[in-house]
Amino acid sequence: MQIGRLQKILLLISLIFVACFLEGVPAFGQEVELTNIQTSPANVHVGNSIRINATIVNNSPSTIYFNGGCVSPLSITFDKNVQTSQAMGCFAIFNANLKPGENATIVGPSQANSYIATLPGATNANVTFSYNTGNNLPNTVSKLFTFEISDSSSIPEFPSISIVIFAISIMASIVLVLGKNHNLFKF
Repeated sequence: MQIGRLQKILLLISLIFVACFLEGVPAFGQEVELTNIQTSPANVHVGNSIRINATIVNNSPSTIYFNGGCVSPLSITFDKNVQTSQAMGCFAIFNANLKPGENATIVGPSQANSYIATLPGATNANVTFSYNTGNNLPNTVSKLFTFEISDSSSIPEFPSISIVIFAISIMASIVLVLGKNHNLFKF
């Protein structure tokens, strides 16, 4: 028995419909993405406390849900040069969501954790974003991110802007006084 052309077309349309509209399953390569991953501070030195910022882009056909507040949906594991520590937890948690096509910048770690740069060198961070779909299925998306940690003694410290302004104003005052009365400092 042979299937007619119309029946083949209807079967194909049905398969495409099922593939596109299954809850929580991305269709045609659409997915939740991690983009624009950066460290804060941008230039990391040994001894710095590090935070990771990432933009979450919801290219899926469904709204995604994740935790916010003191709990970050970002978790980061480092291959070396960073110490992770946990502190007392925070209880201000709220649920956030991203509708299809929306994006948001998320910061990690949660307030109960801290990341401290311990040694200089290139460091790999595996950044993972945890979320749920409308059917409460837990999902994650991860991306590898590499950044450099500099030795704190290798970069000179510059004075703060207020010290620079103070020094310039003192020098300008001396120049003005010397210009008006060049005999002021003669003995």
